[in-house]
Amino acid sequence: MKAWLELLKLRITIASAITTLVGYVMARGRMDVEMLPVLLGIFLQACGAATLNHVQDSGLDKKMGRTSGRPIPSGRVSRNQATFLAIFLLASGTIILGLGSWTAAFLGLGAAVVYNGIYTPLKRVTPFAALPGSVIGALPPVVGWVAAGGYLIDPTIHLVAFFFFIWQIPHFWLLLLFYEKDYTDGGLPSLFDRFDRRQVVKLTFLWIAAMCVAALLMPLFTFLERPILALLMSIAALAVMWRSIALLKAESMAGDAVLATELKALFVRNCRIRFMEINTFVLVVSILLVVDAMV
Repeated sequence: MKAWLELLKLRITIASAITTLVGYVMARGRMDVEMLPVLLGIFLQACGAATLNHVQDSGLDKKMGRTSGRPIPSGRVSRNQATFLAIFLLASGTIILGLGSWTAAFLGLGAAVVYNGIYTPLKRVTPFAALPGSVIGALPPVVGWVAAGGYLIDPTIHLVAFFFFIWQIPHFWLLLLFYEKDYTDGGLPSLFDRFDRRQVVKLTFLWIAAMCVAALLMPLFTFLERPILALLMSIAALAVMWRSIALLKAESMAGDAVLATELKALFVRNCRIRFMEINTFVLVVSILLVVDAMV
């Protein structure tokens, strides 16, 4: 079963279910049994999109050391088997969501369309595919919001979706910084085709700062009104921004055309830490939003 579970990209698909939960609880003000099919539906849709992505990228994955051992390139699962599983999961998730809200179902399906139909082919032709691709992370909380009875045009969920949208950009670009060789081996265009390493580091830091600013704006709206929660949000955002300055401190060695092995290892470690920190921050924000809605 391990190969089949790898197709589902569980870390990403579970994250989609968690952000869907955020939108649901914010709209309804509580957790209830009715949210279970919503979470199951979006989870299955995300698993279907992830599996289809494995099919689409199987040829590319063979060229990169990080991905050559994935189920399809390694021969553990055939393309046809993975395609059938992807269709089944997408259809099942859409039907389950549709039983409660077809608007939510089509929004979830829209995330799959962006992922498989826009981002995946676009990343082969432009280094800026992450920009439209970030819509993928913005849609799950909207799905939860709509499924719980929230209005699609409500600016509250727009700000939450905007926060998750911005988070995806440094998420993608930090991956680029410590998997640069894989992008080169796979022949994928990257930011390094347009900018030097120092500029990429600065751009990544600016997007991290923008994500933190988006979080700091949340207490100004009609949610996160509890002072203690707003304070925790602010402290977390400022801490992430402050710690991300380490990226800028590393730019002197990052700007070198050829890095010494030891310096390069330190730089990659710095990027990995920032990657873990922004993902942890998103989880903290999600928890605070859920707690605020339920209290």
